[in-house]
Amino acid sequence: MADDKFQKAICGSTDAAAVTEFYDDWADTYEANLNAWDYQAPTDAALTLAGCLSADADILDVGCGTGLFGKAIKNHLPCRLQGIDISPASLDQARKTGLYERLTCGDLQKTPLPFATGAFAAAACVGVMTYIEDAAALLAELCRVVRTDGYILFTQRDDRWQQRGFDNLMADFEVRHLWRSCQISQPRPYMPKHKTYAGTIQVIHVLCQVEGPVSG
Repeated sequence: MADDKFQKAICGSTDAAAVTEFYDDWADTYEANLNAWDYQAPTDAALTLAGCLSADADILDVGCGTGLFGKAIKNHLPCRLQGIDISPASLDQARKTGLYERLTCGDLQKTPLPFATGAFAAAACVGVMTYIEDAAALLAELCRVVRTDGYILFTQRDDRWQQRGFDNLMADFEVRHLWRSCQISQPRPYMPKHKTYAGTIQVIHVLCQVEGPVSG
């Protein structure tokens, strides 16, 4: 059954109702399945972001799911966490961790997000971009809610990076002075112990520093 769930995730639907349904259905076993497949993206992201921030930084976990990134960042940095996700059942699991000051149920494809401009020192969006039709709109919104000189970290699968033109997106945001690119990793293993996808899908980690609030 876990492989059936992951097959749906791999397809990367951008239909909000479909994404909500399969993550609600998967929430109870999600972490156990991903741990068995050696999913390292949340830990890698947390290590990168923790090195940029001071203690007690306010961080937004974008597409927080059951709280994998929240657990990872708290292991490396004493910080204040808020999370937003489309799946109520996943948020129930995240709430049980006790790590988040606030959890919000929301569709990341509907902007603006329900957060004030410059509210956060950083935003992390790990394992989410596959499900976002307009990545530029979401990332521009993260540039709004993260304060100037704060950080945005996101991941994207290497196949979707090419298909959805992320090289052009990165360059456009630099030209518009929304952010400065700090790091674009080489593709890394995604699910190294998954029997089907271990060698077929990799993930790219991106770290950017916000230049200023989005206007207009």
